[in-house]
Amino acid sequence: MKFLSFFIVLVFCLTSQAQKSSGSGARKIISVGVMILNSSTTQGGAGPSGSSVLTRSEFVWAYNRIGFGALFDYDLHGSNEKDSAYGIKIEAYLSKFYFELGYLISAKRAYIDRSIASESGTGFVYGLGARFPLSGNSGKGPFFHASYKFKTQTLTKQDGADLSESITQSDGYPVFGFGMTF
Repeated sequence: MKFLSFFIVLVFCLTSQAQKSSGSGARKIISVGVMILNSSTTQGGAGPSGSSVLTRSEFVWAYNRIGFGALFDYDLHGSNEKDSAYGIKIEAYLSKFYFELGYLISAKRAYIDRSIASESGTGFVYGLGARFPLSGNSGKGPFFHASYKFKTQTLTKQDGADLSESITQSDGYPVFGFGMTF
């Protein structure tokens, strides 16, 4: 919980500074992408691995060199498992490229084919990507984006009860999608 408080204060301070240095204000970025996921989950050193397809939605306030926003992941593993996560993120820009660091406030895996109904916890997202404008409208309008993200979730609760050993899930995946800058 201390990290979350620190992260929120850091986002607030950096965006306040970015807003002061940005004469034209923030651009707003909305994007949706699809991830091709390669996943590995372990508890006590053993667990399954495999692949899936999931979606990522983002809303970002972007200034000259830095942006901040929110993210939401939704993943269907067939008809038996639904994963979701939401959090906050910071982006740093270098031309069309960006680096991101995100904190997952909530990460959840829900099952319908097991005696376990759900597992929940928190996590982090790191990424590198680029946004390519589809129009020559001075940085505003539609864009295509491509990125690679690495997500680590630590699931600490199972059906609301604390786990004796946390579950660590690490995912690396490319994201391709479209968005709009306002």
